Amino acid sequence: MKHFVAPEPRDLATRLARAERRTARERAARLEAEAIAEQGLRRLYESQQRLLLLQRITDGANQTAEIETALHVAVTEICRHMDWSFGNALLVSGQGDTVTGCDVWYAADPDVMFPFVEASRGVSFGKGAGLPGRVLMDVRPHWIDDVMVDPNFPRVAAAAQCGLAAACAFPVMVGDEVAGVLEFYARRLIVPDHDLLGIMGQIGTQLGRVIERDRARRGLIHDALHDAMTRLPNRTLFMERAESGFARMRSRQGAGMAVMVVDLDGFKAINDTLGHHAGDALLIEIARRMQACIAAAEDTARDGGAAWQATLARVGGDEFNVLVDGVDDPASVGDLADTIHRCLAAPSVLAGTHVRCQASIGIAHGTTAYGDVGQMLRDADLAMYRAKSHGRGQSVTFTDQLGVEVRHRTQLEQELRQAIAERQFVLHYQPIVSLTDPDGVCGFEALIRWNHPSRGLLAPAAFIDVAEETGLILFIGDWVLREACAQASAWHQRAGGGPRPFVSINISPQQFLQPEFVGRVHTVLMETGIAPETVRLEVTEGVAILDAVRTSTILEEIRGWGVKTSLDDFGTGFSSLSYLQTLPFDALKIDRSFVAAMDDSSTSRGIVRAILDIAKTMGMAVIAEGIETAEQAAMLQRMGCEMGQGFLYGRAEENSVAFARL
Repeated sequence: MKHFVAPEPRDLATRLARAERRTARERAARLEAEAIAEQGLRRLYESQQRLLLLQRITDGANQTAEIETALHVAVTEICRHMDWSFGNALLVSGQGDTVTGCDVWYAADPDVMFPFVEASRGVSFGKGAGLPGRVLMDVRPHWIDDVMVDPNFPRVAAAAQCGLAAACAFPVMVGDEVAGVLEFYARRLIVPDHDLLGIMGQIGTQLGRVIERDRARRGLIHDALHDAMTRLPNRTLFMERAESGFARMRSRQGAGMAVMVVDLDGFKAINDTLGHHAGDALLIEIARRMQACIAAAEDTARDGGAAWQATLARVGGDEFNVLVDGVDDPASVGDLADTIHRCLAAPSVLAGTHVRCQASIGIAHGTTAYGDVGQMLRDADLAMYRAKSHGRGQSVTFTDQLGVEVRHRTQLEQELRQAIAERQFVLHYQPIVSLTDPDGVCGFEALIRWNHPSRGLLAPAAFIDVAEETGLILFIGDWVLREACAQASAWHQRAGGGPRPFVSINISPQQFLQPEFVGRVHTVLMETGIAPETVRLEVTEGVAILDAVRTSTILEEIRGWGVKTSLDDFGTGFSSLSYLQTLPFDALKIDRSFVAAMDDSSTSRGIVRAILDIAKTMGMAVIAEGIETAEQAAMLQRMGCEMGQGFLYGRAEENSVAFARL
């Protein structure tokens, strides 16, 4: 059968219309094909990125035996990859019917997320309770489209404060058993998809293997009487000996006893900067030194007629206990603590770096007032924290007065948490002036104050130590960075074409050591709109030289944006010219102690002059702190110091008053 072929129309308009329709069909087909190809490429890219995410988490899991470390890597990587606001890890506890937060979390914006972090810290969920409890009960992932309307979401108030909307959670599996839960939150809808479920399932399996290894390791250590790493007695053996000595003391069949809690100073920073392998090596070296010096002290005491015996035990990551059994003279215990300090004084070489690791020691002497050894250890622990607050390498013996003071410190920590949640902090600004033109304000140093509801305005000395000990300094420091940049940006906008003074912001050691520090600074600069060249970040010497290579990398990156950097408290004990040559600081700050002593001490004047010469040679500016008299200012100006701050030029004042000086 022949097909009918329509004759080509002779009318030109008709032919053109037909051609246009054919062209349109071809174009639509081409666009559809391109869209399909683009969608395929996008899916391929997303699949590749998720496989890279799995690889990073797998590598992290394989490189550590610590479940908390592996969980932190996983939570951080997942949040960053998925652009989720908050991630939290929970581990199964009890008889397997509860999951509890293990204080492993990630927040894209810690300051904003503080209420939800607090609401999630150490909280337990039974089967079916809340988002983690549902995962535990059903052994599968769960999604919540809107936490504000979910009937089974206990943390809804904190989520509302932080602007969280959607959530999801995934199980961490060991075989067929849920061993943990990873939960994530975002300010936008989280859409479940098959590929994401697959990747999260594999991540859960990898983390489950870490938990399996961790359980085996803990089981072996628990069953043994000695620490696997240091080969020292562990807590079990320590408590057996301590309880025996305590029973003899209570029955008056033996002499007295004492316990020490020895906690290493700055060990976490060493672990974070040099790695866990270096940290383990340091623990082994410290254990060896302490064991040797305690044995030598025992021999000396025995030669002198004393009959006490000591047991050194490792009871935690960087914590050791010492039992001194059969001691007659309390002064002997203090002498033993001094011996331990001396044996730790020499530096250790880790990964080619000389590291000094001192210890804080708390001591409790046994008396019949104690009901058990646990109470003695509790008081020795309190004394150790008091020693830590006095600085590195200190010893403190527990007294009743100390107990009262520690309870006050605990209350202060609770009030600090409330202060962070309720934004009770304010910033005051102290002017930094040109010494050649004291009326010309170059910039301001941002100084935090706590507007305490009952005690009034508190200076940092009243609370910073507690903030650093508890880790709350991370939230406070993040707030200071953002608030100072926001207020300074507002100054500059109101000034129009007028002067734009810089704002100098103190960065705490814990802040600077955070892996996310550089990214956090960049985020604050972008969100506040401040000109980077008007921002100066102050870092103390101690943290700057802890890992000079990392410090140099960080400084180079932020200076590349235009941000200036200052080395604070220069000359107070950690300085090294070799480090100074490699660290790209823009300015040095002369500590107020040198300035105060210049009037009466030629040595201090010589030190100040030397600092100025060093700075000039290296092309750095110098700011002298604590200038209180015109004579000090004149002396510094004659020496060539460019800038200064102190009561002579003005105290730290609130934002509006400080800005009025301009």
